[in-house]
Amino acid sequence: MGETRTRELIDRIRMAMPQATLRTTMMVGLPNESEADFDRLVDFVRETAFDHLGVFAFSPEEGTPAFHLPHQLPAEVGQQRMQELMAIQQEISQTKLARYLDTTIEVLVEGLSEESDLLLASRHAGQAPDIDGVTYINDGQATAGEFAQVYITQTGDYDLVGHIATP
Repeated sequence: MGETRTRELIDRIRMAMPQATLRTTMMVGLPNESEADFDRLVDFVRETAFDHLGVFAFSPEEGTPAFHLPHQLPAEVGQQRMQELMAIQQEISQTKLARYLDTTIEVLVEGLSEESDLLLASRHAGQAPDIDGVTYINDGQATAGEFAQVYITQTGDYDLVGHIATP
């Protein structure tokens, strides 16, 4: 799919479903990837403002066709480009999460947080397990596997924090 068609598709999704969560994963530092190519990707990421974005640096794996591709970039270039895109995404994520501040959202409670047994971990409909942020619950009672209403009191780079909302 061409770049223009991809942008048009994303625009159509957002028009039809404004609450849709858009996520993707990208690889940077591929053989033959020019600075101009990367600049276009940076512009695309900024303009598209994905809700969630994963970025990986290309790494030639022995035994794969990509291992023998010509014009391999130094690993440092891929790492640098990955870090640059993730810094951009961090800003985008902070802005997108700010819309949840002082609102109540429905979450699926997963259980005790891996961060602290004083927190519950949960996810709202736009947070996929293992790849997106988490909604932490720092006050109130809820059971793993249940849906709960959580009032959001803090936002971070990728996570939300709140307490069980009282009816």
